[in-house]
Amino acid sequence: MPRADDVKPVYPFPNQSTLESRRLDAQHEVFKLRLGASYKAPILETSKRVLDLGCGTGIWSREFAATHPSAQVIGVDLSPPDERSIQSETPSNCTFIKANFEDDWEFAIGEEPFDFIYARMLMAGVHNWPRLFQQCYEHLSPGGYLEVFEGLFEMRAEDGSGPDDSPGIRWFALGAKYLTDNGMKWDRARDLLGQLREAGFNIVEDIPKKMKLYPDDADPEAERERISAQYLNDMNDIVKNMTVKVCQDASSTLTLEEGRLLAEEATRDLTENCKRRGYHTTL
Repeated sequence: MPRADDVKPVYPFPNQSTLESRRLDAQHEVFKLRLGASYKAPILETSKRVLDLGCGTGIWSREFAATHPSAQVIGVDLSPPDERSIQSETPSNCTFIKANFEDDWEFAIGEEPFDFIYARMLMAGVHNWPRLFQQCYEHLSPGGYLEVFEGLFEMRAEDGSGPDDSPGIRWFALGAKYLTDNGMKWDRARDLLGQLREAGFNIVEDIPKKMKLYPDDADPEAERERISAQYLNDMNDIVKNMTVKVCQDASSTLTLEEGRLLAEEATRDLTENCKRRGYHTTL
């Protein structure tokens, strides 16, 4: 069996499905509301070129382009959105390109460097982070910003619950094992600061964020219930969407039927016990 480091990642969620697109767009809204903005870097209005790595549905690219009309925004993804799949109009200063950003950046050759590069939740799609950061550094203008938004594929509980007494935590532990066995280090976020420094970046700010599956007093009061409900739905959708791949993996100890039963227990546990147990993830 090859080492996990030698295995090319396989995206664990349904690709280009309507349900997955809805999940990603809803996730974008939750992140934006909980963080207070869709990005944190002090971007200047004079920024001319912006790159969205792993743009997914393109929602971040389109929003940034709409609010920064003088910038040329490029969204790159193996499965970029097309006009038929986009519910809102794409601004004229926003372009989507089909490319693997882990390969050489042919889309950037001969072009001016980027003033801002944004990378969010790429854990399930990146094999070689040091090389990716090196390419970001080489294609970033002097004084430009790279913003990396990553999390841990780990469900935790404030009451100390673990895999033995929590179906939700037990499912996420199995999901993390699946990611590791397929070349996706589930706790990669812990390594990123060191790898960014090695690539030449100066760390301006590191903002850890506890993402609760229940109403958080830190959220805007008017949106508190909606934000927590949407994030809970996001976590439950991850369980539902990944279970088949987790069970069909060669290293799985569960049959498909056993996996589906655990998924049902996990989503019920996360939904019914999220506040009592204090379920949360970490970004």
